[in-house]
Amino acid sequence: MSIGVGIVGFGAAGRQHVTALEGLDEAHVAAVLEQDTAIDTGHLPRVSSWQELLSDQHIALVALCLPPGGRAELAVQALDAGKAVLLEKPPAVSVTEIDRIAAAARRAGMPVGVMLQHRMRLPATTSSAKWALPAVTAVLEVARFRPPAHFRGAGWRSDPASALGGIAAHLGVHYLDLACQLLGRPRAVRLAPARELAPGIDTRVTGHIEFRSGATLAFTMTAESPARSERLQLFAPEGSLSVVDGTVTTQVGETEHVVPARPTAELRRRVYQEMADAVATGQSPPRCHLEGARPITEILSTIAQRTKFEA
Repeated sequence: MSIGVGIVGFGAAGRQHVTALEGLDEAHVAAVLEQDTAIDTGHLPRVSSWQELLSDQHIALVALCLPPGGRAELAVQALDAGKAVLLEKPPAVSVTEIDRIAAAARRAGMPVGVMLQHRMRLPATTSSAKWALPAVTAVLEVARFRPPAHFRGAGWRSDPASALGGIAAHLGVHYLDLACQLLGRPRAVRLAPARELAPGIDTRVTGHIEFRSGATLAFTMTAESPARSERLQLFAPEGSLSVVDGTVTTQVGETEHVVPARPTAELRRRVYQEMADAVATGQSPPRCHLEGARPITEILSTIAQRTKFEA
């Protein structure tokens, strides 16, 4: 059975969701809600209002492809209307919002997922139990160029309340989330001075995270270099794990295992397959679940506020 998906917002993220759903047996686009009438949604069915989307009985899952600010309220409304919810990244601007969405999901008995699709790169056998250890040391670097115009102008990307930041929240978030999936929740986050195009809109962030497990992560992210690199490396006494531009390599003793990079659209499709299963069973999705977004939300909200975090 194919579930109907209501796509809310038809910007870059919304179009990526539509691409992920093309040809998928488990789910399909039932409707698109885009308030900007100048944006063409092509052949896709289009609804005119939020209430029309919520009242559509053909829609079982609402995908919120909107800026982070204000997304939590819509998620709660969708859950209260009996819809499952898929949140774009970053899923919320605070842990308080995560808690509120989770409470609404429990009330409604509906699953909530997050489009942090890079989690699907990790082999199923890769558990946090192997890496959330005091002796583990990790390093993260992300270089994803964006011109200043990307973060400026009248749009939401220049508004800290809507965007939750710049490079960290929207380009560094995926590999930071991978680190959290392996190392757990942070105990302390310390930041070096960031570079910003505007207050709260960062183009370079550098810092250090101590996790509750005792593991540590040094990180730096920049949008100012034309070079592109995404690299997460974990070092433990027994071996290492690296995710480099999508390729996952584990080394234990003399045994190396390599999982080649998969196209990002394929990873998004796997998220939708998980969400379709979750809607059918009423269970939380196993890998793209909301609870797993609590650590990354703690880190990103700390970066956005430019304060030291200590749990």
